[in-house]
Amino acid sequence: MARMVRELSGPDGTGRFGAAATDLGYPAQTNHGYTITIFGDSFDERVGGPGWRSPIGLRQSNRDIERGIVWDNAIGGAYAKQMINYRHSGGPDSGRLPDGFTNIPCDLIHLPDGRFMMTTFAIKAWGPVTEGRSWETFHSRMWTSTDEHGENWVRSWDVERDHGNFDFPNAGIWRHFQNNSMVLWPGEEHVYIYGTDSGRWHGGGIYLARVSWRTMWERSTYEFFGRDSSGTWGWSARGPASPIIAPTIPDGAIGELGTQVIDGTVVLSYLDGPLGAVTRTAQRPEGPWTPPRVQVSWREEPFLYAPTIHPFSSLDRAQMLLSAWPHDENGTDFYGVRQWEVSLRGVRCADLEATPAQEAIAGLADPRSGEPMHGELYPVLDRIPVEERIAVLADSSDDGVQRDHIERVCRDGYPQ
Repeated sequence: MARMVRELSGPDGTGRFGAAATDLGYPAQTNHGYTITIFGDSFDERVGGPGWRSPIGLRQSNRDIERGIVWDNAIGGAYAKQMINYRHSGGPDSGRLPDGFTNIPCDLIHLPDGRFMMTTFAIKAWGPVTEGRSWETFHSRMWTSTDEHGENWVRSWDVERDHGNFDFPNAGIWRHFQNNSMVLWPGEEHVYIYGTDSGRWHGGGIYLARVSWRTMWERSTYEFFGRDSSGTWGWSARGPASPIIAPTIPDGAIGELGTQVIDGTVVLSYLDGPLGAVTRTAQRPEGPWTPPRVQVSWREEPFLYAPTIHPFSSLDRAQMLLSAWPHDENGTDFYGVRQWEVSLRGVRCADLEATPAQEAIAGLADPRSGEPMHGELYPVLDRIPVEERIAVLADSSDDGVQRDHIERVCRDGYPQ
């Protein structure tokens, strides 16, 4: 059963480096063996107070993370500095170019040649979730550090356009990668990039691109995974890009996401609309993916977002970093990150064979066959009656997630 291990932010956590109030927390393993975890909008003591900067980075090396993640030091020294050089421009609903209201981190990766890459997105406007989104971006941007320990960062050069910023513009095919997560697949040169449109758009899915780590600065070398008019999946530099995963609840919204390779398995974690923080696993970066495993629901952690798995995890005892911000009108609200222990094992696609839910996996694509891929890359649960859908989700989810929560969400959608 999922359990809350400890609070990672606050005075005794990130506050040791001048960032008691912070969120997100995306951990990336470095070639040196320790991790760098990047955080979003951070403040000295309380959200909205002095010391606003984003992103910041903390290093961590303890392997006994089941006992609690412990921060060693910060990028910037005793006081965690803003990792990138830009100016906060405009207001929360009126960010201005060139850099937007704030820059929110997406992910960080350490390449085999020692270079670090980080992605952020620039906020054009924050907006209420009830409008189908919670933010709008100008672009997602790539940053580079050639320092041994990622201390200093510069804007990545767009080699082919001879431009000082390598951006994923919020337009065309790149709009599907405004929020993104990167992973190197063992034995390959490709960096796989999972992405979503900006905000939490109802009905929006997760997309997939890839690029050789040697050519991340060359736009023409990126490939996108999509289905052509015949329904065949494939990689193409021109696209199309098709969703590899859709929201579990029809017209639901997918939020912040993270990706890791744990015990040779791809692990995808994300906010799955009203269900809460979910994980899926696959044996290849493309899929097929297991049914969603609800790890922590809104009941266990109100106003949760940004679930991500720590790279030192195992499939049986994974450590999830999970943010929350309840917006308490009394001023006592929590804005920070907590560590949860979860299991990544749940219902597999094969477990649905010869059951009343087998229609959910009818025609499921199989990338291991070597043949062109057709069909869906995940079990489509809305193909099956709602009672079967509830049963599959309940069986796959953590024991601490109450069945009546799943039932209510499946029947009613977003709870009021």
